[in-house]
This record gives sequence, structure tokens and C-alpha cells, in this order.
Amino acid sequence: MQHRSPKALRSWLGLFLLLVVVACTEKEFDPNDPKKSFGIAKEPFDNGYYEEALKRLGEFKARFPYSQFASEAELLIADSHFQLEHFQESAAAYDTFVKLHPKHPKTGYALYRIAESYWEDSPEEPSREQEYTEKAIQQWQEVIEKYPGTEFASKSKDMVSKGRQRLAASIRFIARFYCKQEVWHSCAFRYTELLEKFPEQKDMADEALTQAAMALDHVALAKEHDPQSDKNLYHRSMTSQQIREKAASLRRILKG
Repeated sequence: MQHRSPKALRSWLGLFLLLVVVACTEKEFDPNDPKKSFGIAKEPFDNGYYEEALKRLGEFKARFPYSQFASEAELLIADSHFQLEHFQESAAAYDTFVKLHPKHPKTGYALYRIAESYWEDSPEEPSREQEYTEKAIQQWQEVIEKYPGTEFASKSKDMVSKGRQRLAASIRFIARFYCKQEVWHSCAFRYTELLEKFPEQKDMADEALTQAAMALDHVALAKEHDPQSDKNLYHRSMTSQQIREKAASLRRILKG
């Protein structure tokens, strides 16, 4: 007699339970009873079978588009996508929910989840594009503005702080790259951007001040060698003396 491993038995048990859920759902779904049908449609979600939940909740929505439970089904569809790590789909589904139900009691939750979906898709590495980080921050700021004093607003404030730190780290990465390549005007511009847009990032300030001042010295020197150059912002809009004064002002800030 062949013995199955505990892991194999667990897999078979999980499959069996899923088949039971699906079988019961198919058997008990009542197209004439919205309340009962919604309970059956959401059963796979309650049991953690999110793929099946998407199917059944979608079917419920199609059959009962004007039911009082339709909005709950829409939100559970978005939640199912989120649980399955389909973050682009979950962001779109939560966004649709917000647009269709702007005054629903769970709209604040849905807005927060849009931001979470973007955040889950945003890369931690500062070397990568931070478009989704910016989108997440925008959504969290909307939660803070529209739902002040709520749990979601409090969480959003914490996440905005984390998001801004990630964006600042990305700008610093770019600035370091330009400095290493000795592209001095871009180095100075990016470090100055870091200082101006993210003043709360105190741990990055000394590096930004030091490197921006150094890069500006190089820019001023290039300007003196070629006064007619218009290769970059500093060359076009400032004299070499003005560039050196800007570098000196940054060093004064550094010294405190």
C-alpha cells in the first residue's frame, strides 16, 4: 500500500475542501434571493479561496447589479485581487469602487487600499523608477485630507513619511551617479532638489550640502573657462561668481 507524505495529504485536503466549497456554491446559489446568493458568493473569500471568490462574486454582480449587496461584492473583488497580489487589478477595482460609491462607509478604506496596492508594486531599490511610490503618496495624502482623525488617516501619515524617504533615497542615488560620472551640473541640481523637496530627511542633508557645494565649484570653474557655454541651468542663468556664492551659502548652512 502506498503511503502519502504529510505534505501531499495536506495538498489533497486543500483541494478537497476547495471542491466542496465550489460544489456547495454551485448547488446553493439562488438567483431569486440576493441576500442568500451574496452569502454563497462570498463564501470562497471567507475561506481564503480568492480565485474562486473572483468568479462567484463576479457572477453575483452580473445577476444582481442593483442589489444592496452589489457594492460589497465589488469591494470583495478588489480585496481578492489584493490577496492574490494582483496589485494593478486591485488598485483599479478599489478606484472604481471609490468613484461609484463616494459616500459609502468603506470609501476611506478603499482609498487607503489603492495606495497600498501602488506601494506593493513600488520597488524598494532607490535605483529603480519610483512612479508607483509617488502614486501611493498621492493617494495617502487624499486619505489624510478627506478622512482626518480616522485610523486610515493616521496610517497614511506614517506611510507618506516612508514613501518620502524612499523618494529622497532615489534622488540621492541619482545625484551620486552624476557626481561619480563628474556631470557636475546634474550632480548639483539633484542634491539641491533633495534639499529643497525633502528638508525633513536630516540624515541626508550633510551629504547633499557638501556634494552640492563641491559640484557647484566645478560648475563655476567650467563657466570661467567657457563663459559663453549654455550647457546647463547654472551656465545659462548665473555668472560664475553667483554660482560660487551659492556654493558658499550651502557650506554656511552645513557649518550651522
